[in-house]
Amino acid sequence: MKKIIILFIVLIFIIGCSSGTENADTKETLPFEQTESIADASEGNKLPAPKLTEYNLNGRAFNILVPQSVGWVNSRDYEIFPELSGEPVNDAVQARIIAVEELYNCVIKPIYSGTMIADARKDILAEGNAYDILIPAMTEVSQIAGEGLLLDMYTLGALYFEMPWWNSSACDNLSIMGKLYYTLGDVTLIAYDGLSTMIFNKELLISNNLETPYQYVYNKTWTYDKLYSMCKGVSRDLNGDGIMDKDDQYGLLADNNSIIFMLYAGGERLVKKNSDDIPYPTINTDRVIRIVDKILEIYGDSTTTSPTSVFGDHGAANAPFMNNQILFRITSMFRTTQIREMESDFGFIPQPKFDELQADFQHTYSYASPGVAIPMNVPNPQENGAVLEALAYYGRLTVLPAYYEINLQTKITRDEDSVVMLDIIFNTATTDLGFVYNFGGMREMFTPFVANMSNTFPSAYASIETKLLTEIDKIVNTFSSLS
Repeated sequence: MKKIIILFIVLIFIIGCSSGTENADTKETLPFEQTESIADASEGNKLPAPKLTEYNLNGRAFNILVPQSVGWVNSRDYEIFPELSGEPVNDAVQARIIAVEELYNCVIKPIYSGTMIADARKDILAEGNAYDILIPAMTEVSQIAGEGLLLDMYTLGALYFEMPWWNSSACDNLSIMGKLYYTLGDVTLIAYDGLSTMIFNKELLISNNLETPYQYVYNKTWTYDKLYSMCKGVSRDLNGDGIMDKDDQYGLLADNNSIIFMLYAGGERLVKKNSDDIPYPTINTDRVIRIVDKILEIYGDSTTTSPTSVFGDHGAANAPFMNNQILFRITSMFRTTQIREMESDFGFIPQPKFDELQADFQHTYSYASPGVAIPMNVPNPQENGAVLEALAYYGRLTVLPAYYEINLQTKITRDEDSVVMLDIIFNTATTDLGFVYNFGGMREMFTPFVANMSNTFPSAYASIETKLLTEIDKIVNTFSSLS
């Protein structure tokens, strides 16, 4: 009975799903129009038809190695609940599991681990075949990619990375020499929890006679300078003790580490790739130096900006935002899910561009956000690829809309403009090899600039350049040797 109820939910999510086949190898739903918003995916008829290769796993367990929940990592993508809870994300998770189990005659089994890479490496080297799919942090999965322990996902015909349930930008950025050993897609919500974003307090906006920032996004003038100008004059010594501390009001709340996310928002990446798909560093430019200068100007203005440490840690910083002490906050999507009971209205806004010359907004994931990979020793790689494609598709069709529309837009977001803002944030999310591999310490190089309030970029880059280039050469040589 429970399976019937859950399958009924699947039918609600997947209107128009066809059981017919186009040919002997693929199974497709009816052709659908491209979705305009992630929230529309649950309507089914806005997504393109998936090409789901047919396999019968004969009732076997399909094992997914997933991270244990710790800190901001909320590992709930494959959790099996005894019954429907009425909580949209949990029920959508069940819908995906049942849909894929029915499609491939298998049993989806999550295996939780706090030592994922060690567990995966040990099993693969022993040819144990304990795991069908791995979902470790990208900074960790990159380690075993270079050890030749993962499949090149581009060799699997059952995976269609041009589809919207895969992050095509991440796929392009994370490959080396035409090989892709891990990537991002709608396989796990944890990656989205780590996505950089910005929120603002509407009550403080009104009390300070400020215009909505939405208009600046729509006319493409939402920049560092515009953010700074809106934050100025908002800070208040609320208790009148002459000291700006955790009991007072600020225009902006930002952590020292957020400088790297602001760098990406400013249109930069740590590395790009040449025509041979080989990475090279791109940050040693005058533009990067100017971006760092501007970030330090904003972060260093104690009359405008407060570091997160004033309030404690990231979790503790939720309270002052909910108490109307913060106008703008640079944070992650995970933190926004923790303030759903906030009484005052707030909105989502993309992180600002560096200047108006920058064409597009850009966001990135936490380096601890998980990617997805397939062990190189699985008996039938195409079979694993087919199930992974289905998990990503049903993730976009059921799980992500529940997370995005219901859990964020309905329970948290109070206006339709924030729906558009979330679309911008989610659709401009990417990462790159420099962020994942941290060549020469390039990802960590920027945080001390904030801690010391000094832009020492030229000397800092010069100190790591040799190591950076050496590590890039090493990983390229390693990938070139992999079959």
